[in-house]
Amino acid sequence: MRTNALFTRRQALGTLAAGALAARTAFSAPESSSAAPFRFSALDHLALAVDDTEKSVHFYTRIFGNTVLKEKANPRHYVKLGPNYVAMAPAGKDQPSQVVNHFCPGIVNFDLAATKRALDQMGIQYREATGVGLFVPDPDGTLVQLWTENSWSHLGETAAPANIPSMGEPLLRPTGIDHILVNVSNMEKSTAFYEKIMGPIINPASRPRRTWFSGGGGNRVGLALVGPGQKPGIDHYCLIAPFDRAQLTKALEGTGATMTKGDVEAGIDFLDVNGIHVQILPPRA
Repeated sequence: MRTNALFTRRQALGTLAAGALAARTAFSAPESSSAAPFRFSALDHLALAVDDTEKSVHFYTRIFGNTVLKEKANPRHYVKLGPNYVAMAPAGKDQPSQVVNHFCPGIVNFDLAATKRALDQMGIQYREATGVGLFVPDPDGTLVQLWTENSWSHLGETAAPANIPSMGEPLLRPTGIDHILVNVSNMEKSTAFYEKIMGPIINPASRPRRTWFSGGGGNRVGLALVGPGQKPGIDHYCLIAPFDRAQLTKALEGTGATMTKGDVEAGIDFLDVNGIHVQILPPRA
């Protein structure tokens, strides 16, 4: 079942993960499954809803480099994170800000009509955003964007390179997204939803503490039950990149990041200028 709303990219603007390090390999799953309705190549990108786009872009480009696109008709920017990217723009009316608004697993050979049919058959509601696929809310309202793989190559249709001065060597050179962790209010309901979208659970033995799904390409989407003081939504995202702990900590603090404690000893965690939790893990051995 679908809603009647048809979103433009500008409207979509407003509708704008973790265990032990060793578990990354233990949770590996095939790139596709006969039980999964869509074949994902990898987690393609994520989007931030921010109060100050300029400040956020400045922060991210200092850390990840100045490969940036900007929409021609609105303030949304896209900052490259290795093979992936992060989009950032002001929150829409009545939408929360300073949060990860949505994430997008890239669908191989994306076909809009076929994706709509699959969602209709599963009884999953969605909203269409012109030119950027479909947005599907999970039981708590967290948005999953269903769109093409390698979507960076499509952004040039409406966006242009932004003139962002180089600030020297990037602090980090990510090789990909490792995982995204989503806090949920009802594990049973959310698990049933994500199984329909993402396919089978890839770590059934560890339920209900953390429930993981393959995002394709060896990366994952995890579910965790909300804890005291938490709200449902995307808790954090995690990138893979080589780093020196002491040097990176000092450099991140110089950008305005706030260092925070993560749950993976080998990783490094910080809050960006919006208070959004970012985790960095070293490359797999």
